[in-house]
Amino acid sequence: MRKLLPILLTFLPLFASAQALSSEDNTTTHYAELRVQANFTKHFKLRDQGINLYFAEEIFSRPFESTYSQLDAATTRNPQYFRRSYTTVGLSYAPIPYLRLGAQYTLKIYGNKFTTTDGTTIIANPANEFLRHRATFFVTGSYTYEDWKFSLRERLDANFRTDSVNLHEKPQTELYLRHKLQAQYTIPGKPLKVYTYVELWNTLNQPTKYLNTSAGVDKNGAATAYAGKTFGQYLSQIRAQIGVSWRVDKMNSLGLAYRYTYGYSRDINITRNKANIELTNAHSHGHYLVLTYDLDW
Repeated sequence: MRKLLPILLTFLPLFASAQALSSEDNTTTHYAELRVQANFTKHFKLRDQGINLYFAEEIFSRPFESTYSQLDAATTRNPQYFRRSYTTVGLSYAPIPYLRLGAQYTLKIYGNKFTTTDGTTIIANPANEFLRHRATFFVTGSYTYEDWKFSLRERLDANFRTDSVNLHEKPQTELYLRHKLQAQYTIPGKPLKVYTYVELWNTLNQPTKYLNTSAGVDKNGAATAYAGKTFGQYLSQIRAQIGVSWRVDKMNSLGLAYRYTYGYSRDINITRNKANIELTNAHSHGHYLVLTYDLDW
């Protein structure tokens, strides 16, 4: 072993230099999605301070999805009729009329982790593949002027994985900071509210160290377009939504909305043999029809 050690030390720099950008792909996805939501909120009053306890259920269906890969020069279509479901329980507190603080927990079920064989749906992976957990903390400031209400929300999402991951590719717990600006108008004399909002998602802890070390050269040792550049955190989503809410009676409301979402993600795959990087820049354009039911009491 002592005789082999000098030889291994001699070739160690060669092994290190073998880490490189082996391939890069740019993908563009277009999709249409239906979201159905049911929200149940219980309002409490404590010394003129509002406390809300709420429960929500969301079902996601994506009947159309088309992805073009620049590397393969090919388009794939992958409809997901049951894509995800979110079950959320939360608590919020308003210490003063124009400020609300809150926290919530969401159990996420990923329907696209299931596989259908001969018309029978089976679980393709263990539970830690299709179950995710999310903890959320937010603060919302609002201002009301006549029939208008304006609000700005800052929200921190912590998305927990339970499966095993390469921490150079993705974090075990993904952190996002979300900024949402909304304007709402109540139509005088009508049980109708119209609203619009814009929301931005920023990543906080996507892995960059290994990528910055290895992406500057390709597998032949030549410089890539990333030579001398630094990968950092990035804007991952931009959402814009417009909708209407109809109060059926004192406790029940129905909502209809359209949402457009632009998404970007940086997918890293580190190959097993030479630890080279396969980098995919994934862009997406989503169109949503959102149906909601609210029960407030």
